Amino acid sequence: MRCVMALLVILLCPGFAVAEGRLVVAGAVCVDGPVITLKDLARAEGMQAEALMLRAADEPLLASPKFDGARASLSGPRLRELIMQRLGPGVPRIDVPDQVQVQRGGQVVSALSLIPAIDKILTEALAHHEGEVEIREHRIAEHLFITEKEPVRMRVAPVGVPAPGRISLRLEAVTEDDRVVQSFTGTVFADVWKTVPCAARVLNRGDMLEPALVGFARKNLAYMARAPWDGRGLPLRMTAAVGEGQPISADAVEMIPVVSKGQVLTLVYAGQTMRLTVPVESLDDGSIGNTIRVRNMQSRRIVAAQVVDAETVRVP
Repeated sequence: MRCVMALLVILLCPGFAVAEGRLVVAGAVCVDGPVITLKDLARAEGMQAEALMLRAADEPLLASPKFDGARASLSGPRLRELIMQRLGPGVPRIDVPDQVQVQRGGQVVSALSLIPAIDKILTEALAHHEGEVEIREHRIAEHLFITEKEPVRMRVAPVGVPAPGRISLRLEAVTEDDRVVQSFTGTVFADVWKTVPCAARVLNRGDMLEPALVGFARKNLAYMARAPWDGRGLPLRMTAAVGEGQPISADAVEMIPVVSKGQVLTLVYAGQTMRLTVPVESLDDGSIGNTIRVRNMQSRRIVAAQVVDAETVRVP
């Protein structure tokens, strides 16, 4: 019975695991000397592991890379075996990644620590789309090795103007006096979910777009080749065909023209001392304020004119 109770105490008492502890080996470290020691590689958790670290922290394990800036990749399983052989019996559990990157000199920054800042910067940069922004697929080196030892801060800058979809980044290590000592690249993917106007049925070029022909659906702007129409200004005219249920892009609609191609109009020349009107033929469709091409019906000369109303254009 006493044996059973003792076993239960061992299994249920949370302090037992803490007392034994573990050594946690980092995935990337920088070392300053000619050898790699236990304290360079690992941190201790729990009483037994902390006691071991006090005793063997400076124990040489391997030679470090030969010169400052040089880097080596160590096998995690082999490193675990080496630590166990060097430290002898009673070694606590050792947690080690598959690969450990070691650089001579300098410092290393975890890219994981930069993700919250990256997401915040890009979410703010994409806010003008007025959609729900989700940042994913952070394709950045897990560890950023910097050759200089001087304290730095990491600065994140998108390359170009951020837009929904794949975004390129530049990560810069900057000193206190704003000097860039090293830069890195990476990419992320930005989803921007937004409710946008869609075609309630197949719409062809030249169709009049009215409220009954417009529906709305939540779409990911990252997979839209063109900016969506904002749903305003109806009625409008289609400039391109759109399939049923598909988003209507901003360049697929236009104001309904008050002037049509082939229409006879009056062209007004107005100067400081004279006013002249001549009949012209419209060579383009146009709305009020648009500049279109017109042909003088007498001289056949083609000029640019601004639409005033459904019957009149003028020389700008």
